[in-house]
Amino acid sequence: MTKPQAADISGPASAKPNLDLWIARGITLGPVALAFPVATWLVFGLGSDRKATADGLALIYSFGLFLGFTTSLWPLPSLRSWTGRERLQSLCLLFLIVSCITHLSWELIWLVAHDAIAGSRDAAWAYPWWAYIDGGDMRYAEATPTLLMMEVLSVSNGAICALGLALWYRSNGTDIRAVLLFMAMAVVHLYSTSLYYGGEIIAGLPNVDTSSVLDTWVKFGLANVSWLVFPPCVLAWGAGIILRRDGGPRGS
Repeated sequence: MTKPQAADISGPASAKPNLDLWIARGITLGPVALAFPVATWLVFGLGSDRKATADGLALIYSFGLFLGFTTSLWPLPSLRSWTGRERLQSLCLLFLIVSCITHLSWELIWLVAHDAIAGSRDAAWAYPWWAYIDGGDMRYAEATPTLLMMEVLSVSNGAICALGLALWYRSNGTDIRAVLLFMAMAVVHLYSTSLYYGGEIIAGLPNVDTSSVLDTWVKFGLANVSWLVFPPCVLAWGAGIILRRDGGPRGS
């Protein structure tokens, strides 16, 4: 059986972000990156209301991330010639990169310093976490054993993803080990995020203000749903790469 060329694994060379795609991602993900420092400045520098600021941050973060991940599916002029496989690969790589950054920054710091964060509600340095806790999910102020273990999984997943991305880009997308690591990461995402949602829902949402549509459907719901929606995309993309590498399914 003939081995495929590198392009069969990494995807066609045209599957690279074009200018309008970069702009779309800047419009959606740029505000997410700026939201936490700006919110901290508004609350501690200008005295803005904590709850209102947290609400605004939640809207920016939740909608910005979800829309940003989908930008390669938009009908952008430079993407008209892209195949479905190219669009899927672009989506998955963006999701993996953003996930890695999230796990190894916000979540890693919370995991290491959760006690200090919980005791520093009125400290500016802790606001990036308290902005999520305020009206969103009080579990991050209490650090239950289950939540701690879930965050250990998330941070470990971030390390796995970082290794996969290093292998992927170092090999120009030819190292199949990177794909296997990405797929493993996607499986753990599905498990931990399902546990996160399911455990809270079965318990009756005790840590969420269910009288608030914003707190329930945006802060608790949409803020984390990307890690249920996009991991299956990674699994589908990875499976396609493996099948192409092996010459397709037996008997085809």
